[in-house]
Amino acid sequence: MVSLNKNSTEELKDLARSSMTSQGRRTKNKPAEKLPGDRNSRHATAKEFFRNYTVVLALVTVTIFFAISKSSTFLALGNFQSILTGQAVLFVLALTLTVALGAGEIDLSIGGGLGFTSVLIAYLTSVRGISIPLSLLISLLAMFVVAAINGFLIVRIGVNGLITTLAMGTVLDGLSQAISNSSTIGNIPHRILLIMQERFLGVGLPFWYAAAIGIVIWYVLHHMQSGRYLYFTGEGREAARLAGIKVNRIRITSLFVSATGAWFAGLVLLGQTGAAQSGTGDPYLLPAYAATFLGAATIKPGRFNPIGTFVAVLLLAVGTTGLQLFGVADWVTNVFDGAILIVAIGLATLVGK
Repeated sequence: MVSLNKNSTEELKDLARSSMTSQGRRTKNKPAEKLPGDRNSRHATAKEFFRNYTVVLALVTVTIFFAISKSSTFLALGNFQSILTGQAVLFVLALTLTVALGAGEIDLSIGGGLGFTSVLIAYLTSVRGISIPLSLLISLLAMFVVAAINGFLIVRIGVNGLITTLAMGTVLDGLSQAISNSSTIGNIPHRILLIMQERFLGVGLPFWYAAAIGIVIWYVLHHMQSGRYLYFTGEGREAARLAGIKVNRIRITSLFVSATGAWFAGLVLLGQTGAAQSGTGDPYLLPAYAATFLGAATIKPGRFNPIGTFVAVLLLAVGTTGLQLFGVADWVTNVFDGAILIVAIGLATLVGK
């Protein structure tokens, strides 16, 4: 335990402000954030441009490739509408995961939480006949309990977050099997289907829900003091604590955000598919991490950010859809997702140096 006097506290606060400006992980070989009036910021070099927009350029390149290769099907308006609608679950899961990763927390329980939520809501409404609002409340409280347990073990006790959340995800998968009796639960209430299958401008409402969530997260992280504190916590936990930031509260809150995202993603998945069964959330775990790490390599390189995550999800969606149009086997998609994650972690590590 380090004791501080008033003078040293002020010095640490100055250090905190300096660390937030330089974005924590950057070294002196990387340029610090430039002031808006700086002449160099208006004349960015080609190297900086490609560094900041690598994933965006990759998205444009992949889109052009599939547009040329499969122009009759890929360029159809309905195809793009389907891409946005079909990836709504991943958008929600990855965007809220961005908050946890930004705070320096790894939450591997979100896949199990997604599947558990969809099964629990389906069971309560379809099997038990409980009203939709009460079922949603019960399922949300259940995910809050999950987040509270994760936060207590990781933050308060100091258990490894990777092991804790991985184990929690396995527990949730087991509970999903027990609740569903390892079978599919159908007969989902029409009101749930309605709010998740209606369309606006040809795109399913879940995408617009995800977009709204992304805007809120973007505003909080980049335009509010709490967002700056969250990033500083993830980039320098001890320095943040010494600067007076409530590190533990931020860490626990970030886990609640990711758990809430898993809850809403489970609701979206249930409404889109019209049925629930155990294990349905696990396939979303790897793509969610691939998107967040890939997003950390673009827009604001070296920092998990919602705009980068959004672009990365689009890249994954376009790539997957394009491969499906070529009629490739299912295993190719898994290879693609895994390869993207490897590349994403590599890029995020490089730009973070």
